[in-house]
Amino acid sequence: MEGLFGRAKKIGEVIDQKIRENKNMMIVGHLDADGITSASIIAKAILRKGGRFIVRITNSLRPKTLLDLKEGEYDFYIFCELGAGMAKQIDEAFGGRWVAMDHHQISEDEKGLENIVNAWQFDFDGTREVSAAGISYIVASKMDKDNTDLSCLAVVGALGDRQDQGEGGSMLELNKIIINDAIKSGCLRVVKDLMLYGRETKPIHEAVASTITPFIPSLTGNRDACLATLTSAGIRLKEGARWRTIAELSEEERKKVVEAIIPYLTLAPTATDKVRELIGDVYIMEREDEYTPLKDAREFATLLNACGRMGRGGVGVLICLGDRNLALQEGERIITDYRYTLNNYVQTILSEEGRVVGGSWSFMIVGDGLVDENMLGSLSSILSGMTRFEGKAIILRTATKDGDISFSARKTKGCKPNLNLGSIMAEASRFDGVGGGHDVAAGARIASHRQVEFLKVIEDRLRQANEDESNDIDQTQE
Repeated sequence: MEGLFGRAKKIGEVIDQKIRENKNMMIVGHLDADGITSASIIAKAILRKGGRFIVRITNSLRPKTLLDLKEGEYDFYIFCELGAGMAKQIDEAFGGRWVAMDHHQISEDEKGLENIVNAWQFDFDGTREVSAAGISYIVASKMDKDNTDLSCLAVVGALGDRQDQGEGGSMLELNKIIINDAIKSGCLRVVKDLMLYGRETKPIHEAVASTITPFIPSLTGNRDACLATLTSAGIRLKEGARWRTIAELSEEERKKVVEAIIPYLTLAPTATDKVRELIGDVYIMEREDEYTPLKDAREFATLLNACGRMGRGGVGVLICLGDRNLALQEGERIITDYRYTLNNYVQTILSEEGRVVGGSWSFMIVGDGLVDENMLGSLSSILSGMTRFEGKAIILRTATKDGDISFSARKTKGCKPNLNLGSIMAEASRFDGVGGGHDVAAGARIASHRQVEFLKVIEDRLRQANEDESNDIDQTQE
């Protein structure tokens, strides 16, 4: 931790120096919730010191993206949740005029670079223990101790990256420290409650229908079925003419909601685990207004993810920087379209023949002609929570607008523990592409004519991981 904090302090000092020199900086963030909050934290820290910057949100860093960024002729570049595995290319484009804050797995060579601050450099698990937003917050807190209120955005980023992997949706390691900072600064409260989407903003039946994690068969995406189920369970859904929310329910009513949902989960082999996913730590943003999508930090993260995935990352940044008028209104419209689009993707993939191809070690899911490349990560996360895909990795693909192929990979419940999708994607994408990520979630983008080589590496590595695990089990039994 001392090493991480020391590196963060040095990176903060570099940014401070650029502010004093009146340099024009570009902050480049990834389009998901973690990337948007990471970029926004640094932007806010620079803004408070009177620095000059713009923020750009992008899907990935590729050679073409770097060329586009270079054309802007900015004095300094700050990469947030981007750049892992591409330090050499970034350095070739910008020389030493850049720093990066990230949590994705990096090579041993990159671990030694002074202008990168990454969880893995200091033996922290960037998949579970701290997000890119958390790293950015540590840098911002070293720039000025009054930036502790930005810890709330770091919590939102970690939740957006599903780092609530502790018991009951709790956080681990560095994320715990950041949560304590947020609680002390008065911007966060943590309570045990139903972890249903829209607990502050949606009618109870719509909150159940909107819940993706866990995916509730026959209820997720089906408001009418949820309304009928909860009404039959005797739950009072209205207060006069007004629909009630999850946040308003009594303890007894919450139990009734869980009991009504359980029958829809019990057909799954992992039903007990999925029931546990319904109740846990809920992170409440104390300074946000009641009945808004920003009050619940998980819902805040979903809103930002929707903005980025729907090509409106700038709206997400404005919300993070404090716009509670036009930007928030636009964000609420965006998330409605986002959820509709995702639900349409899921229904089409599950119903159209040939969209799902089962292999020995994975499910290949074909999104060509249907799924926008920016939506791959969100869709693969939803599919990975479905019972029918458990035990194998999911590889979701779609053709991009410029003729490449984009992939998103996820481990599902029951996958081998030693399976590392991040390293597999990084290795396979050496064929005219870029790739990487975490052990449980990763992605890649490759030239279409390299697909055969790419998929062969994926298949070989998946087979090897499964065979190695089986051999370990056999040796233990002997």
